Amino acid sequence: MKVRKRYLDKLIQYRDNDFIKVITGVRRSGKSSLLTLFKEYLLNQGIEEKQIIEINYEKFQFDDLKEGSNLHMYLNERTIVGKRMVFLIDEVQELSEWAKVINSLRVSFNADIYVTGSNSRMFSGEHLTYLSGRYIEIKVLPLSFKEFLDFRNYEEQRAEDYFNEYLRIGSFPAVSLAGQQELVEAILSGLFDSIFTRDIILRGNIRDEGSFYKVAKFVFENIGNSTSANAIKNTMTSSGHKITSDTVDNYLRLMCDAHMLYQCERYDIRGKERLKTNGKYYVVDTGLRNKLIGYRQGNLGHVIENIVFLQLLRLGYDVTVGKNMFYEVDFIAVKGMQKLYFQVSLSALDEMTYEREMNALLKINDQYPKYLITLDKVDLSKDGILHVNLFDFLLEKVDI
Repeated sequence: MKVRKRYLDKLIQYRDNDFIKVITGVRRSGKSSLLTLFKEYLLNQGIEEKQIIEINYEKFQFDDLKEGSNLHMYLNERTIVGKRMVFLIDEVQELSEWAKVINSLRVSFNADIYVTGSNSRMFSGEHLTYLSGRYIEIKVLPLSFKEFLDFRNYEEQRAEDYFNEYLRIGSFPAVSLAGQQELVEAILSGLFDSIFTRDIILRGNIRDEGSFYKVAKFVFENIGNSTSANAIKNTMTSSGHKITSDTVDNYLRLMCDAHMLYQCERYDIRGKERLKTNGKYYVVDTGLRNKLIGYRQGNLGHVIENIVFLQLLRLGYDVTVGKNMFYEVDFIAVKGMQKLYFQVSLSALDEMTYEREMNALLKINDQYPKYLITLDKVDLSKDGILHVNLFDFLLEKVDI
C-alpha cells in the first residue's frame, strides 16, 4: 500500500490526545486506507492488535452498530481493562446521532478515537453542540500531482510528460493505481455514481435529477469563473429551463457538502472583509469533471487554476479570491499569521498578460509575499514578485 506521508504524519502528530480525530474528504479519497496505514504504524510501535477495534459502516456486518446503544455494548465487550484502546470508525455519518454517540465514547472509554466521514454537514447544527472544541479535523484530498507520479511509478524528472494524464483521468488513488484504460473508466464511472447518486442526490432528496445535472454541468464547465446561485438561475432561465435561485443554491450546497465542489469566497483586500457574492467554485477532481462534461483541451487556464487551488488546500491554507479595487487576485492563502498572494496563468510571456497579472499584485499595499505561477520556464520575477514554474510548485520544489 502506498504511504501518503502528509496525512499519516498528521495522525501520528495528534495521536493519543483527548481530541477526537475526524478525517474528512470526498468518498474514495483515501480515508479508509489512511486508517489502515495508521493501524500498521501503531502495530509497529508495539500496540497489541486486540487494543485496536475497527468498524466500517460500509460493511454489512456492522449494520447493527448504527444504533449508539449497540455500539457501546460492542465496544464494551471488546475493551481490555487497564489498556488504552484505539477506535477506528469508518464512514461515521452512517451512525445514528453520530456526534452525540462519539462524544459519549470519548467520556466513557479509555480510548484514542479516529473517525472518517464523507459529508461536511457532519459539522453543522446540533453536531457542533456535542463536539465543539473536542475534535481535530484532518481534511483529505485526492492525490496531489507529486503523489500521482508516485502512485503511477512515474519519474519526477519527466513530470511534464504525465501532466495531461493527471488532468484527464484525475487524482483518485484507485484510478491512479489502475493500469488499463478500461479499468480506469470503470472506476471513474463507479466513483461518479456513488458520489453523485448516493452522497448528493439520495442524501439531498433531489427529485428533479435532470435539473440538478444541468446545474452541475454549468458549474463544472465554469470552474474559476465568478458566479452565484442567482447568476446560474438567470443563465438557465434564459435557455428555457425554469429554476429558482434557492434550488440552485441547494444543489451547490449539496455538492460542497459531499466535497465534490469547493467554494472560494471573495475577500476585499482594502476593506479586509469577506464578500458573500460572486465567489468561485473549484472541483475536487478533474477526472470526475471530465466524466460529467467530457474531456476538453480548452479552458486549460482555469483547470490549472483549479489544480493550484487544491494544492494550496493540501498545504494547509485557507484560500479566498482577492478583490482590490478594479483588480482581482486569483488567490489569497492564509495559514496562521502567514499570508500569501498568487496569480495563476498559463503563460505570461505576452506583454499584455504579464502587465495584467503583475499589476494585480503590485497594487496590493502590504509586504506579504506575492507569487506569479505559470508554465513558463524563464524567470519573470519583478519588483519583489516571485515567479514560480507550475511544476516546481506542484512538485513542492519551492518553499511556500
